[in-house]
Amino acid sequence: MGKRTWMIFITALALSLLASACGSSNLAEDLTPIPTLAPGETPALVDALAQAPATQEASGEADGEGGGDALVAAGQELFAQACAGCHGAQDGAGPALTGMADRAETRVEGMSAENYLHESIVAPSAHVVEGYADIMPKNYGDDYSDEQIDSLVAYIMVAGSEEGAAEDAESDEEATEEAEATEEAEATEEAEVTEEPAEEADAEAEATDDGADEGAAVAVGDASAGEGVFTQNCAGCHGAQDGAGPALTGMGERAETRVEGMSAEEYLHESVVDPSAYIVPGFADIMPKQYEEQLSEDEIANLIAFMLEH
Repeated sequence: MGKRTWMIFITALALSLLASACGSSNLAEDLTPIPTLAPGETPALVDALAQAPATQEASGEADGEGGGDALVAAGQELFAQACAGCHGAQDGAGPALTGMADRAETRVEGMSAENYLHESIVAPSAHVVEGYADIMPKNYGDDYSDEQIDSLVAYIMVAGSEEGAAEDAESDEEATEEAEATEEAEATEEAEVTEEPAEEADAEAEATDDGADEGAAVAVGDASAGEGVFTQNCAGCHGAQDGAGPALTGMGERAETRVEGMSAEEYLHESVVDPSAYIVPGFADIMPKQYEEQLSEDEIANLIAFMLEH
């Protein structure tokens, strides 16, 4: 190779190396440096991913607990509405709520307490407790949703256990103390109030008397609408024959003669809103006391109309 050829070769090689160096410099400027971590330190993203399942699990448990409390609360409300009349603290028309969950555990071999209680609600004739009549309403499986029935079971499992009974007793004691304190405070406040002038009191009493005469008549509603109210709230104790309560058959006629000077409509209305006022001889005072608050005036009127027809 001649001297000229060597010079050309060396020049080309030098240019090539220079171009390569410039390219490397530009590439290095375009790249973002990778940050370095101190030994033993974990990237934040990895940390977050590692903690995510635990957080989700904890959140799920909290939701489950809250959901359970809500289910029991819903069951308590439904029990007061539909079951408390027959299942109170003591045995009545039906077995007592007290200890119901504990007894349910032993009723049918191989059946859990929850399953037994569920069966007793949707098919009450399947397992009738010895010593009790088969009077429990048969429509709960159709009238109540699965969630409502589950809530009833959840509430009975809590309130019907020995632990639940102890908690209820403690709550009742606290409620009694609060009620007594409230009554005492109200009595004190009432004693401090100045008595109204005699003339004003007389005028108010006269107006009340006039109003009483106008409102004495009891409204009677739609019997067909009242049938649904009766079926849901009353049919368990008042069937075609006497059971836990007087029979529906002939109820309207008997109501006419129960209390002298009181019409059948008035007697039935009183029996719904204040069932302890007139207890029919031979029957216990087990009828629920909350219908005046639970049912609207129209529903009570419809219920009376239905009972008057039977």
